[in-house]
Amino acid sequence: MLTIGQMARCHGLTTKTLRHYDSIGLFTPALTGQDNGYRYYQPEQIGILGRIVWLRQLGMGLEEIRGLADNGALHDVLSLRQALQAHADELQAQLARGQNLLGQLQRYLAQPERSVPEPQTPVRVKLPAQRIIGMAWQQDDEGTIAELWQRFEPREQEIQRLAEPVGTYGICQPLGDGQWRYVAGLPVSAEAPLVEGMVALEIPARQYARVEHRGTVQTLPETFRAAYSEWLPAAGMQPDEGVEFEYTGERFFGPMHPDSVVELYIPLKG
Repeated sequence: MLTIGQMARCHGLTTKTLRHYDSIGLFTPALTGQDNGYRYYQPEQIGILGRIVWLRQLGMGLEEIRGLADNGALHDVLSLRQALQAHADELQAQLARGQNLLGQLQRYLAQPERSVPEPQTPVRVKLPAQRIIGMAWQQDDEGTIAELWQRFEPREQEIQRLAEPVGTYGICQPLGDGQWRYVAGLPVSAEAPLVEGMVALEIPARQYARVEHRGTVQTLPETFRAAYSEWLPAAGMQPDEGVEFEYTGERFFGPMHPDSVVELYIPLKG
């Protein structure tokens, strides 16, 4: 019989690894001394351990290998091949996910470094109610908010009876249970007819904090974060649940223009 040290050396393992395999029921010795607790192995077990080491080198997990051993699949060519095919499929899926993450990382690194928004003091404003007609996107919908704007802009001329101030609105409307929808729209009068494929909603009359975002729309989240975490608290303002919106007027030169200005309106308590 082989000692644990001899068995470990057969496959370049440590005795600690073999003890761990024994503790999880993956590879147990043929005999354990009652007096000294020494582990002894049969020569026939060298091949079994070799199969385990090979599967580990292929990236298979210990639990998965133990499942194969418990089912006798380590010695069955067909069963082992099926398990290896399933493992290959999982590796392929992991590779695809990794490639996707790598692509996202590379696109991020290719962008110019984003600057921190300049500090500003929010302005408290009281706005009247405003009816909006536009196109909606929800969290479970396909596509993105940017793609929503691309679909909406060619159809703006279908909306009738526009109201002042003329400009476009990007509205985040809470729906309850943590859900929300985003509406890209235009301000209209109360009598404006609804356009097919669009929705109507009302921005409620209330007090809002107005801050300005300067730059491309890609950096809008940075301005929102600064407003919520720094600017509003410094001004003694408390945000409230409700509709918040973006307004773009004459100072908006395009979504990727570095000098574009977007007005952000955040509902306030009190």
